Amino acid sequence: MQNTELNYPKVALIGAGGISCQLLPLLSLDRDVVLVDGDKFEPHNSTRQFPALTSEGNKAEILAEMQSQRTTKEILPIPHYLKGLEIINRDEWQGVNLIIGAVDNNESRVLITKIADDLEIPAILCGNEVNVGESHLFLPGTYNPFDHYDFGEMTPAPYSCTSDDQAESAPQTGTANHLAAACGLFMLSALEQTIDKKNLPVNVNMDIRAGVSRTRLFEKVELT
Repeated sequence: MQNTELNYPKVALIGAGGISCQLLPLLSLDRDVVLVDGDKFEPHNSTRQFPALTSEGNKAEILAEMQSQRTTKEILPIPHYLKGLEIINRDEWQGVNLIIGAVDNNESRVLITKIADDLEIPAILCGNEVNVGESHLFLPGTYNPFDHYDFGEMTPAPYSCTSDDQAESAPQTGTANHLAAACGLFMLSALEQTIDKKNLPVNVNMDIRAGVSRTRLFEKVELT
């Protein structure tokens, strides 16, 4: 029987840029979202961040305000950069049981995994380059993508297009942001529907250049 209940009714979405502009409208239809970002929208990003067409204020506040008009769920903005574990003490954060990263640097991704590990909750890390989007799964005590070389400039495809070098050298596109969001949503759906952890995807990759999508399963990874 298919599970129709939400295992993650309140999620934290870190980053309110191009990927989150694709993710938030769907995430907030059926669950509460804490949106974290200290950056501001800039007009030159308007091709992939729709609020930048009319606004130049804080990303989390503006995107939350826009999307709140389209859902009955709560969207709680935190207009600050993610800097440490102290964020879990904020009132807005209470009840969060999944973190989704939509950032473009590995320092922030590592911090997300540390927070998730401290709270003993999973995290999904989304990223993209020009024509590729992907997501990575973090399971506390079970699977850390950084321990399995899923990130880094020397990591062979398909396991990471989300290294810092890629983010700096490859321009962001709306299409790639959409692919990254789709990979993240696929992984979220798998987390809520999969009973046997060996069938969980730890990496989902969509590459429009090669015309392929790839899913790497948890398979034989076990608790240590």
